[in-house]
Amino acid sequence: MSKINLETFDLTQLPNAEDDAFEFKSSRTSFGDLKNKLSYAVSGFANSGGGYFIVGVDDNGKADGGLSLKIGKQDLRDWADQVIHRVEPVPRYDIKLIHDSMGQGNIGLDSAVLVVGIHESYAGPHMASDNHYYIRAGAHTVKAKHFIVDAIWAKRHFSKPRLTHLFRLKPGKEEAIQLGILALTDSPAVDIKIAVSPLPQMIQNCESLFPLQASIIDRNNPFFFDVTTYSQAKEHFGEDVYLEVEYCDLAGNFYTYKSKVEVVGSVPPISIGNDNPAKIVKALESINKALLQLTNSRENAAKPSLVLSKPSESIFIDVEKLIPELLAEMRNDLFEHPFARELILMPKSAGYDGDPNNLILVYYFENHTWLRSKIRILENYALIYEITYNSTPRFVISEELAAYLISSQTK
Repeated sequence: MSKINLETFDLTQLPNAEDDAFEFKSSRTSFGDLKNKLSYAVSGFANSGGGYFIVGVDDNGKADGGLSLKIGKQDLRDWADQVIHRVEPVPRYDIKLIHDSMGQGNIGLDSAVLVVGIHESYAGPHMASDNHYYIRAGAHTVKAKHFIVDAIWAKRHFSKPRLTHLFRLKPGKEEAIQLGILALTDSPAVDIKIAVSPLPQMIQNCESLFPLQASIIDRNNPFFFDVTTYSQAKEHFGEDVYLEVEYCDLAGNFYTYKSKVEVVGSVPPISIGNDNPAKIVKALESINKALLQLTNSRENAAKPSLVLSKPSESIFIDVEKLIPELLAEMRNDLFEHPFARELILMPKSAGYDGDPNNLILVYYFENHTWLRSKIRILENYALIYEITYNSTPRFVISEELAAYLISSQTK
């Protein structure tokens, strides 16, 4: 998206022709036609990196009279807001009314040039009011083909910043153990705040520094800090320590990563030489203790969780349109088994030895065409998340999705 500040923008900054970032509409365009064109443009620019929709100029970007400040009894700005909010989901946008042509054509009395700036979106694809998706193709807004829409869905999933944590031996000083926050996707996390509770003994004197703050974490810029020493990890780190990381994406959406962190068994053995027998013995004893504790079952293993923004009602409406048959089967299953929260995907020919103490919902590939892709839609909306640990695709149903499906069954 062209870097234009609408606060200081005037018509002298317009290019002399439409391009992939600018679309011009004449003042003579009917409001009925303009309503559709604006909706299509908002969808197209939001799906294609952002851009500007300018109304009240000719093909050369010169003011040709401008739009009336009133459309019936409605203010022009309010009218534009209403049209833009028919796009689903609504992208970030700015509106400016320009009254001074600055010598670039003419703007009539009680008229203005309407400028709508649509920001690059990380929550696409965005659907216009006619229930179609649009993109920018050069200087034109066109309907997106199915494979383009699928690609935008994939971009949406992978563009969300996802963080995780790990422990490592400090490079060059292996006696020290560091806790690190790392990015799982290509999208950067920004405005990060890192809290550890309770603080490990070794850094309790640094309490005033917490929550730690970092401007960015991405694949190339993880964040590590010392938390304990290898030989005294168990005694000085603690057993019930929790990590909480708050962060945003580039679009300003807020996320939280929470997890219980256990240092014992999370780092490899330190490199030891033969010049300090006492240190060797101590290190081997520490390793032995760690090995004895590596008996955690799948059920009591610490699991990180991503707490995302609560989905809106419109999200469920969108999902119902996309995968009604799968949601209908899940709705019936949860009505019969309201406490079930895990599901697996498998062919009917395969066998599965389930845990009698852990109810698992099963969905067969033969019953739903493109089943994995439909499950991906639920992942994209953060309504389920994957916990596969063997060859069987396995997922957890969010409480929001479960509540929606159960409540809609009883209505």
